[in-house]
Amino acid sequence: MAHKYETVAAGIRDTIAASLRPHDALPSERDLMSVYGVSRMTVRQAIAKLVDEGRVYNIHGSGTYVGSTDLFLKTPKLTSFTEDMMSRGFAASSRVLALTSVPATGEIARSLSIPVDSECTHIRRLRLADENPMAIEDVYLPREVLALEDFKLTESLYSQLDRAGHELHRAEQEIQAIALDDEQSRLLGVEPGTAALAVTRVSSSRRGQLIEYARTIYRADRYTFQLAVTRESEK
Repeated sequence: MAHKYETVAAGIRDTIAASLRPHDALPSERDLMSVYGVSRMTVRQAIAKLVDEGRVYNIHGSGTYVGSTDLFLKTPKLTSFTEDMMSRGFAASSRVLALTSVPATGEIARSLSIPVDSECTHIRRLRLADENPMAIEDVYLPREVLALEDFKLTESLYSQLDRAGHELHRAEQEIQAIALDDEQSRLLGVEPGTAALAVTRVSSSRRGQLIEYARTIYRADRYTFQLAVTRESEK
C-alpha cells in the first residue's frame, strides 16, 4: 500500500501535467492539506519527494514552484546518472567513447591515494537522457577495484562496483564553470564556447577505500545542482 505522501505527490504530478506551466506556483500547504485531507507533515513529505525528482523547487518565504521541463536538478544525494534520470521519468543511456587501461597521472593518483603511473581503468562516456546529450563523463578506477577486462558495457557501473564489494557511500565534489571546447561542444550538440558545469568527484566506500575519480561535464542549460545549507548559530 502506498504511503499517504506518495498519493499526494502523485496527485500534484497530475495537477502539474494538467494545468500548470514551469515556474507556476503550487497551491499553499494549507490548500493541499484541505484538498487531500492530510497533515502538514504529509504535504511536506510529498513536496520533498517532488523536489528530489526535480519537478518542483522551493523559494524560502515565497512558496513552491513548478520546475522547468528543460532543466534537471541534481540534489546532494550520491546517485548515479542512470538513477537521476530514472527518478525523473527519463530513459538514461550511454555511448562509450573510450575504454582503456591508463597510468594514473599526478592529480588522479593523489585523489585516489595510489602511486603515480598505477594502472587504472578509464571509462569515457557520453551520457544521454531520452537520447539527448546531457554530459560527458570520464571515470578512473584503480585496477584492483575494477579491471578493464571485467567491465561490462551493458551494465550500470555502480551495480558492478556493488557486486564486487565496492559500494560507493560518500563523495566529495568540486563544481566549476567552464566554456566548452570544439570536441565537447560537438558531443553535447551545442555551439563552441557554450557555458557548462565541470564536476570533479572522488568517491569512497563505507570502509573509507577510495574507489572512483570522475570528471563530468554537464550542459549548463539543462542541468543544475540544488544544495541545502545551514548556518551555525553564533556562540
